[in-house]
Amino acid sequence: MDKKLDLHKDGLPLQQTRSGLTRGRQRFYCSSMPMQKANSKSFAHAFKASIPVLLGYVTIGFGFGLLAVNKGYPVWLALFMSIFVFAGAAQYIGISLFAAGATVAQIILVTLVANIRHAAYGLSLISSFGAHPKIKPYLIFALTDETYALLSSSTPEEKTDGRFLLTVSALNQFYWVLGTALGALAGSLIPAQIQGLDFALNALFIVLAVEQALRLKKAVPFVIAGLSIFLAYRLVEGSGAIALGFLMAIAGLAVYNKVRQGSTGGKTNA
Repeated sequence: MDKKLDLHKDGLPLQQTRSGLTRGRQRFYCSSMPMQKANSKSFAHAFKASIPVLLGYVTIGFGFGLLAVNKGYPVWLALFMSIFVFAGAAQYIGISLFAAGATVAQIILVTLVANIRHAAYGLSLISSFGAHPKIKPYLIFALTDETYALLSSSTPEEKTDGRFLLTVSALNQFYWVLGTALGALAGSLIPAQIQGLDFALNALFIVLAVEQALRLKKAVPFVIAGLSIFLAYRLVEGSGAIALGFLMAIAGLAVYNKVRQGSTGGKTNA
Protein backbone atom coordinates (compact mmCIF):
# COMPACT_ATOMS: atom_id res chain seq x y z
CA MET A 1 0.00 0.00 0.00
CA ASP A 2 1.39 3.39 -0.93
CA LYS A 3 2.21 5.61 2.09
CA LYS A 4 0.68 8.57 0.28
CA LEU A 5 -3.12 8.59 0.37
CA ASP A 6 -4.83 10.30 -2.55
CA LEU A 7 -8.42 11.22 -1.77
CA HIS A 8 -10.66 13.39 -3.83
CA LYS A 9 -13.24 15.84 -2.67
CA ASP A 10 -14.67 18.61 -4.76
CA GLY A 11 -12.22 17.67 -7.48
CA LEU A 12 -9.19 18.53 -5.33
CA PRO A 13 -6.74 15.82 -4.28
CA LEU A 14 -6.19 15.37 -0.56
CA GLN A 15 -2.72 14.05 0.19
CA GLN A 16 -1.14 12.92 3.44
CA THR A 17 2.56 13.75 3.58
CA ARG A 18 5.18 14.06 6.31
CA SER A 19 4.57 17.78 6.57
CA GLY A 20 0.80 17.62 6.99
CA LEU A 21 -2.40 17.34 4.99
CA THR A 22 -2.72 19.19 1.71
CA ARG A 23 -5.70 19.72 -0.53
CA GLY A 24 -4.69 21.43 -3.69
CA ARG A 25 -2.81 24.50 -2.59
CA GLN A 26 -4.24 24.51 0.94
CA ARG A 27 -2.22 22.82 3.70
CA PHE A 28 -3.50 21.67 7.08
CA TYR A 29 -1.24 21.13 10.11
CA CYS A 30 -1.81 19.12 13.28
CA SER A 31 -1.53 21.56 16.17
CA SER A 32 0.28 20.77 19.44
CA MET A 33 -1.47 23.57 21.35
CA PRO A 34 -3.80 21.27 23.37
CA MET A 35 -0.81 19.32 24.70
CA GLN A 36 1.05 22.51 25.57
CA LYS A 37 -1.98 23.84 27.44
CA ALA A 38 -2.29 20.57 29.34
CA ASN A 39 1.38 20.72 30.34
CA SER A 40 1.04 24.34 31.45
CA LYS A 41 -2.04 23.51 33.50
CA SER A 42 -0.28 20.54 35.12
CA PHE A 43 2.75 22.68 36.01
CA ALA A 44 0.56 25.44 37.46
CA HIS A 45 -1.31 22.88 39.56
CA ALA A 46 1.91 21.38 40.91
CA PHE A 47 3.40 24.81 41.59
CA LYS A 48 0.33 25.87 43.55
CA ALA A 49 0.54 22.70 45.64
CA SER A 50 4.24 23.30 46.38
CA ILE A 51 3.98 26.93 47.51
CA PRO A 52 4.13 26.04 51.25
CA VAL A 53 7.39 24.17 50.61
CA LEU A 54 8.73 27.13 48.63
CA LEU A 55 8.46 29.38 51.67
CA GLY A 56 10.21 26.92 53.96
CA TYR A 57 12.89 25.52 51.66
CA VAL A 58 14.22 28.84 50.46
CA THR A 59 14.61 29.94 54.08
CA ILE A 60 16.21 26.72 55.39
CA GLY A 61 18.29 26.32 52.24
CA PHE A 62 19.54 29.86 52.73
CA GLY A 63 20.66 28.92 56.22
CA PHE A 64 22.50 25.88 54.90
CA GLY A 65 24.34 27.84 52.21
CA LEU A 66 25.29 30.50 54.73
CA LEU A 67 26.48 27.88 57.22
CA ALA A 68 28.55 26.00 54.63
CA VAL A 69 30.44 29.11 53.53
CA ASN A 70 30.80 30.26 57.13
CA LYS A 71 32.51 26.93 57.90
CA GLY A 72 35.07 27.67 55.21
CA TYR A 73 33.66 25.58 52.36
CA PRO A 74 33.39 27.06 48.83
CA VAL A 75 30.11 28.13 47.28
CA TRP A 76 30.25 25.39 44.66
CA LEU A 77 30.42 22.68 47.33
CA ALA A 78 27.23 23.94 48.98
CA LEU A 79 25.46 23.87 45.61
CA PHE A 80 26.93 20.45 44.82
CA MET A 81 25.48 19.01 48.03
CA SER A 82 22.05 20.53 47.44
CA ILE A 83 21.94 19.20 43.88
CA PHE A 84 23.41 15.72 44.33
CA VAL A 85 22.68 15.02 48.00
CA PHE A 86 19.47 16.99 48.67
CA ALA A 87 18.93 15.64 52.16
CA GLY A 88 17.97 18.68 54.20
CA ALA A 89 18.99 17.95 57.78
CA ALA A 90 21.65 15.48 56.61
CA GLN A 91 23.41 18.32 54.78
CA TYR A 92 23.52 20.33 57.99
CA ILE A 93 24.88 17.22 59.71
CA GLY A 94 27.58 16.66 57.12
CA ILE A 95 28.83 20.24 57.14
CA SER A 96 28.87 20.53 60.93
CA LEU A 97 30.43 17.12 61.60
CA PHE A 98 33.08 17.49 58.91
CA ALA A 99 34.03 20.84 60.38
CA ALA A 100 34.18 19.24 63.85
CA GLY A 101 36.58 16.56 62.62
CA ALA A 102 34.17 13.62 62.72
CA THR A 103 35.02 10.51 60.73
CA VAL A 104 33.12 9.40 57.65
CA ALA A 105 31.78 6.36 59.55
CA GLN A 106 30.33 8.58 62.27
CA ILE A 107 28.72 10.88 59.72
CA ILE A 108 27.18 7.90 57.90
CA LEU A 109 25.83 6.54 61.19
CA VAL A 110 24.25 9.81 62.27
CA THR A 111 22.83 10.41 58.78
CA LEU A 112 21.33 6.92 58.74
CA VAL A 113 19.64 7.50 62.07
CA ALA A 114 18.35 10.91 60.98
CA ASN A 115 16.95 9.64 57.68
CA ILE A 116 15.71 6.17 58.63
CA ARG A 117 12.15 7.51 58.58
CA HIS A 118 12.36 7.78 54.80
CA ALA A 119 12.12 4.00 54.57
CA ALA A 120 8.56 4.24 55.86
CA TYR A 121 7.85 7.09 53.47
CA GLY A 122 8.98 5.03 50.50
CA LEU A 123 6.87 2.01 51.45
CA SER A 124 3.69 4.09 51.53
CA LEU A 125 4.38 5.51 48.06
CA ILE A 126 5.83 2.40 46.43
CA SER A 127 2.75 1.77 44.28
CA SER A 128 2.57 5.38 43.05
CA PHE A 129 6.27 5.51 42.20
CA GLY A 130 6.30 2.00 40.74
CA ALA A 131 3.73 2.99 38.13
CA HIS A 132 6.30 5.36 36.58
CA PRO A 133 9.54 3.37 36.17
CA LYS A 134 11.30 6.01 34.06
CA ILE A 135 11.12 8.69 36.76
CA LYS A 136 11.03 6.36 39.77
CA PRO A 137 14.78 6.75 40.61
CA TYR A 138 14.46 10.53 40.78
CA LEU A 139 11.22 10.39 42.76
CA ILE A 140 12.96 8.21 45.35
CA PHE A 141 16.00 10.51 45.42
CA ALA A 142 13.90 13.66 45.82
CA LEU A 143 11.62 12.27 48.55
CA THR A 144 11.92 14.55 51.57
CA ASP A 145 9.65 15.15 54.56
CA GLU A 146 7.86 18.04 52.90
CA THR A 147 7.58 16.30 49.52
CA TYR A 148 6.17 13.24 51.24
CA ALA A 149 3.65 15.39 53.10
CA LEU A 150 2.45 16.89 49.82
CA LEU A 151 2.30 13.64 47.87
CA SER A 152 0.75 11.54 50.63
CA SER A 153 -2.04 14.09 51.12
CA SER A 154 -2.75 14.51 47.40
CA THR A 155 -5.78 13.08 45.64
CA PRO A 156 -5.77 9.56 44.12
CA GLU A 157 -5.70 11.13 40.65
CA GLU A 158 -2.63 13.20 41.53
CA LYS A 159 -0.83 10.18 42.99
CA THR A 160 -1.20 8.36 39.67
CA ASP A 161 -0.19 11.38 37.57
CA GLY A 162 3.49 11.04 36.75
CA ARG A 163 3.78 14.65 35.64
CA PHE A 164 2.38 15.88 38.95
CA LEU A 165 4.72 13.66 40.99
CA LEU A 166 7.77 14.68 38.96
CA THR A 167 6.94 18.39 38.89
CA VAL A 168 6.30 18.64 42.63
CA SER A 169 9.53 16.77 43.43
CA ALA A 170 11.61 18.85 40.99
CA LEU A 171 10.12 22.15 42.18
CA ASN A 172 10.84 21.33 45.81
CA GLN A 173 14.48 20.57 45.01
CA PHE A 174 14.70 23.75 42.97
CA TYR A 175 13.50 25.76 45.97
CA TRP A 176 16.18 24.15 48.15
CA VAL A 177 18.94 24.76 45.61
CA LEU A 178 17.78 28.35 45.14
CA GLY A 179 17.90 29.00 48.88
CA THR A 180 21.33 27.36 49.09
CA ALA A 181 22.66 29.53 46.26
CA LEU A 182 21.35 32.73 47.84
CA GLY A 183 22.75 31.81 51.26
CA ALA A 184 26.14 30.76 49.92
CA LEU A 185 26.47 33.94 47.86
CA ALA A 186 25.46 36.06 50.84
CA GLY A 187 28.01 34.26 52.99
CA SER A 188 30.76 34.84 50.45
CA LEU A 189 30.03 38.56 50.47
CA ILE A 190 30.25 38.86 54.26
CA PRO A 191 33.90 39.34 55.24
CA ALA A 192 33.62 38.20 58.85
CA GLN A 193 32.32 34.89 60.17
CA ILE A 194 28.82 34.88 61.61
CA GLN A 195 28.65 33.47 65.12
CA GLY A 196 25.80 31.23 66.22
CA LEU A 197 25.02 29.55 62.90
CA ASP A 198 25.92 26.18 64.41
CA PHE A 199 22.72 26.37 66.39
CA ALA A 200 20.74 26.10 63.14
CA LEU A 201 21.38 22.34 63.16
CA ASN A 202 20.27 22.02 66.78
CA ALA A 203 17.14 24.05 66.08
CA LEU A 204 16.33 21.94 63.04
CA PHE A 205 16.60 18.71 65.02
CA ILE A 206 14.50 20.13 67.85
CA VAL A 207 11.77 21.00 65.35
CA LEU A 208 11.93 17.53 63.78
CA ALA A 209 11.85 15.83 67.18
CA VAL A 210 8.89 17.88 68.42
CA GLU A 211 7.04 17.27 65.17
CA GLN A 212 7.58 13.50 65.41
CA ALA A 213 6.63 13.44 69.10
CA LEU A 214 3.38 15.27 68.41
CA ARG A 215 2.61 12.99 65.47
CA LEU A 216 3.31 9.77 67.38
CA LYS A 217 1.92 11.11 70.67
CA LYS A 218 4.72 9.31 72.54
CA ALA A 219 7.27 11.46 74.34
CA VAL A 220 9.16 8.77 76.29
CA PRO A 221 11.33 7.51 73.36
CA PHE A 222 12.45 11.06 72.63
CA VAL A 223 13.24 11.69 76.30
CA ILE A 224 15.33 8.50 76.38
CA ALA A 225 17.22 9.57 73.26
CA GLY A 226 17.83 13.05 74.65
CA LEU A 227 19.08 11.76 78.00
CA SER A 228 21.31 9.21 76.25
CA ILE A 229 23.14 11.76 74.15
CA PHE A 230 23.38 14.13 77.14
CA LEU A 231 24.99 11.44 79.31
CA ALA A 232 27.26 10.35 76.45
CA TYR A 233 28.69 13.84 76.10
CA ARG A 234 29.23 13.97 79.86
CA LEU A 235 31.11 10.67 79.82
CA VAL A 236 33.10 10.94 76.58
CA GLU A 237 34.73 13.95 75.01
CA GLY A 238 34.87 14.57 71.28
CA SER A 239 33.04 12.93 68.40
CA GLY A 240 33.03 9.51 70.11
CA ALA A 241 30.06 10.68 72.16
CA ILE A 242 27.86 10.35 69.07
CA ALA A 243 28.37 6.60 68.77
CA LEU A 244 28.09 6.10 72.54
CA GLY A 245 24.88 8.11 72.70
CA PHE A 246 23.44 6.09 69.82
CA LEU A 247 24.20 2.80 71.59
CA MET A 248 22.83 4.07 74.89
CA ALA A 249 19.62 5.19 73.19
CA ILE A 250 19.17 1.77 71.56
CA ALA A 251 19.67 0.05 74.91
CA GLY A 252 17.31 2.43 76.67
CA LEU A 253 14.59 1.98 74.06
CA ALA A 254 14.99 -1.81 74.21
CA VAL A 255 14.46 -1.75 77.98
CA TYR A 256 11.50 0.59 77.60
CA ASN A 257 9.82 -1.68 75.06
CA LYS A 258 10.48 -4.72 77.25
CA VAL A 259 8.81 -3.03 80.21
CA ARG A 260 5.84 -2.02 78.08
CA GLN A 261 5.44 -5.52 76.73
CA GLY A 262 5.41 -6.89 80.26
CA SER A 263 2.82 -4.37 81.44
CA THR A 264 0.52 -4.86 78.45
CA GLY A 265 0.73 -8.63 78.17
CA GLY A 266 3.12 -8.69 75.23
CA LYS A 267 1.27 -6.13 73.10
CA THR A 268 2.91 -2.82 72.36
CA ASN A 269 2.99 -0.36 69.47
CA ALA A 270 5.74 1.89 70.77
